[in-house]
Amino acid sequence: MASMQGVNHSGVSEFILIGFSTFPHLQLMFFLLFLFMYLFTLLGNLLIMATIWSEHSLHTPMYLFLCALSISEIFYTFAIIPRMLADLLSMLHSIAFLACASQMFFSFTFGFTHSFLLTVMGYDRYVAICHPLRYNVLMSPGITYTVLTPFLSPIIFSLRNKELKNAMKKAFLSKLYPEKI
Repeated sequence: MASMQGVNHSGVSEFILIGFSTFPHLQLMFFLLFLFMYLFTLLGNLLIMATIWSEHSLHTPMYLFLCALSISEIFYTFAIIPRMLADLLSMLHSIAFLACASQMFFSFTFGFTHSFLLTVMGYDRYVAICHPLRYNVLMSPGITYTVLTPFLSPIIFSLRNKELKNAMKKAFLSKLYPEKI
């Protein structure tokens, strides 16, 4: 056998982010714009959740799915925006390979959650419009919880995992506080 000359054995340790670095004079404006959009997204979703939780007449399947969609939206934006805001303020525009992989995992997971919840909400409206007399049987609270609980349990459990929390802290806070990590 011939020797393995010319084979690359290097590994990827980080990615260089180019996106907004071509406009250094606008980065503060981008930071403020994305910060306000992020805060309005959080405020709007928290307002939806608080309204649904406080008003007992809204404890129907459609509004429970809407509340789950708001929770998923908060997690989705939390997986992306804080890191982007940190990168807009930082002079080093790079992301570690593991941080990139974890950010992709969470963004895909919560993106899938959005699609799933929107599909179930569409089915809920279909049943309400096309089969109104059977709606209470087909979309009872027991069925609603049966659909939501197993789907959201792994996500909630993973957020309680200590190792995952430490990995998320390293991924998202390493730019802001490199000396503490």
